[in-house]
Amino acid sequence: MDFEVDKIFIQQQKLMKKSIFLIISFFLFFIADMVLFIILQKNSLFMFNINRSEENMPNPFVTDIFATIFYTIILVSLVIYVIYLVIILNKTYRANQLVMKRINSFADLFSIVPIFLFVLIIFNGFFITLGQVDGESMEPNFSNNDAVVISYNTNISRRDVIIVKYDGNFLIKRVVGIPGDNLRVDETGVYINDDLIESFTTYTAVYYDLVIPEGSYYLLGDNRLHSLDSRSIGLFEEEDVLGEVIYNLS
Repeated sequence: MDFEVDKIFIQQQKLMKKSIFLIISFFLFFIADMVLFIILQKNSLFMFNINRSEENMPNPFVTDIFATIFYTIILVSLVIYVIYLVIILNKTYRANQLVMKRINSFADLFSIVPIFLFVLIIFNGFFITLGQVDGESMEPNFSNNDAVVISYNTNISRRDVIIVKYDGNFLIKRVVGIPGDNLRVDETGVYINDDLIESFTTYTAVYYDLVIPEGSYYLLGDNRLHSLDSRSIGLFEEEDVLGEVIYNLS
């Protein structure tokens, strides 16, 4: 009889230890998620940026979808684990091994939620994100509403397609001039290292005859007749570069 009592007691202790482990690991990862979430608010391309809007985010549609899922998962998981915590603190439920086993099994499913969110936040905040093309400035290679994958890579090379921030807006443009290139822009066109890149310049064109300095880039849209780019804006600075478009999902 004593043996059976000891066995039940040991099993209860094991279940309790597992419950405590699940709760501690859940809330530790949840806290880590929240810390990263707050830190990454400064990342304009972070899909869970709470300051997003259609005007200041490059991916309003996909952002709304992912953000809704993100917040829903957090809310549901928190509610479930608060209930779980209340249950295991209740002596009546704690003494019932069958109930505890079922509750632990259910909690096991949700214990991976903060870990999954942690991986997702790291991946989206530091490596790649999704974007949505707005406008026709990059046609025919990128059309309006095309979904694209953006890497946070800042190792910019000539011909790369990048995302830059200008006057509170996001622009998708192609790099045609990099630091060290000889740039000449006049009424006859845009020349990089004496090669004619584009013959069309507007009356508002910014003229140049210089070597592009470090940290600056000359950008053009592929659709030269309908593009707001370096011809009228001038050189873009490296600090305004947000990422490189590496794949067109559309």
